[in-house]
Amino acid sequence: MATDGPPHRAPSRAANRTSSRVASALEDTGARIERLRMGVVAIAASAVLLVAAVLFVGRAVTVDPTRRAVDELAVPAWAAVSVADETYGSRWCVGECRVRMRTWESEGTVEDTSEVYWKAVLDAGWTPADPALCVGGVGEEGCYVRDELYLELWVVPVECGDRYELCVGAEVTAVVAAQAALPRLAEDRATLAEAG
Repeated sequence: MATDGPPHRAPSRAANRTSSRVASALEDTGARIERLRMGVVAIAASAVLLVAAVLFVGRAVTVDPTRRAVDELAVPAWAAVSVADETYGSRWCVGECRVRMRTWESEGTVEDTSEVYWKAVLDAGWTPADPALCVGGVGEEGCYVRDELYLELWVVPVECGDRYELCVGAEVTAVVAAQAALPRLAEDRATLAEAG
């Protein structure tokens, strides 16, 4: 039998060993690459979870609860034409507890404005406080508690500069503080009453 090509030889043992080593090396390299991929995926997933946790905890730590409380009061635009904030104290009650006073200017009457704000306070989850807790203010007022916070709200007519000017509107003041600050608020009010 005649063949046109060179005679076919069986691969030698040396060639088998070399190809086995190359296959083994490629297999090991593939396994290392797969472990590396899984390591990168695990690190990336851990980083995403860590960033989410830091953002969540950071927001909880940095957002002042008294600010959040007054920001949650949803009132119509006419009842909050302008807003002014004043704060003092530490939100962690170091030395003195945080107290936030927010004042809104309203275009409505005292009665209409009072109704809107009281409804907003109740809708935000506040419950009327024991009247003995109320520090007191001037005008239509109410005091409320929620969790560890205390809110006192009062509504007064706006002051007019000119007695001949038609003056319609109301000014709403909310004092939000930790309940631990109530003795200090009562003391401040007593001092103001004695001076005034």
